[in-house]
Amino acid sequence: MELGKIVKSVAGFYDVKSYEDKQIYRVRGSGKLRLLDMKPIVGDEVEFEKGELIHRILGRKNFFIRPKIANVDQAIVVMSLVEPEFSSLLVDKFLIIIENKNVEPIIVLTKKDLTCDSKINFYKEQGYKVFEINYEKQQGFEGLKDIFRHKTSFFVGQTGVGKTTLINYLANTNFETQAISKALNRGKHTTREVSLINFNGGEIIDTPGFSSIEFDLTIDELPTAFKSFKEASKLCKFRSCKHYAENINDCNVKKLVEQGIIKQERYDNYVSFYERLNGEKR
Repeated sequence: MELGKIVKSVAGFYDVKSYEDKQIYRVRGSGKLRLLDMKPIVGDEVEFEKGELIHRILGRKNFFIRPKIANVDQAIVVMSLVEPEFSSLLVDKFLIIIENKNVEPIIVLTKKDLTCDSKINFYKEQGYKVFEINYEKQQGFEGLKDIFRHKTSFFVGQTGVGKTTLINYLANTNFETQAISKALNRGKHTTREVSLINFNGGEIIDTPGFSSIEFDLTIDELPTAFKSFKEASKLCKFRSCKHYAENINDCNVKKLVEQGIIKQERYDNYVSFYERLNGEKR
């Protein structure tokens, strides 16, 4: 039996890279795993037999339901400033899911060559690492490759924002890309399989071009899912504070919104998520 890491998942088969000889072996999950309803996913560390079966999945430090990946260090949130139109609600949706899993988000804003608009300071002021890139002028890439060293990273962002183009640019790979369907103002799904690529002393996971990741938070997890809300809520009067209907004097998150320390736009997005989970409408 050997230890290895799943680097690709395709049509019920798994490519596992052995920690011992660094070779990749194509295997299937064992019947025991199926009986336990345990499905291996890319990023899993596993016990396996070469060319045969995966017998055990080692403990995960985190995992995502959609895209199906595990043991991630950081998430690269790729958003275009235009085409498709920038959405802070969508960015915050990605960030709240990622931060809730204790994964570090890094924001990459694309298509700066098509607009004068900038969002870099808005997110830097909230404590995020942000890159705003311009392929035409080769600007904004300083230090971007370095963030991948010794990390397992995955890319997320709605279809058409340039995730695959960015991976090709950074890793010198050649995944299929496709022009945006301007009629629909959104891209077409081109990425066909989840795979893990060695890059700059780390690994990047190329995931299918999802327009979203699974919003798997509960109503109880939501109030402390954002890292900034988690810290702020320590000073809320009630431990169960939802930062919603509570009086501002009892809710430290609301106080910080009023003071401009937490962005109003972020709080409004949070309220939208809360009402969705709570089945309410404004």
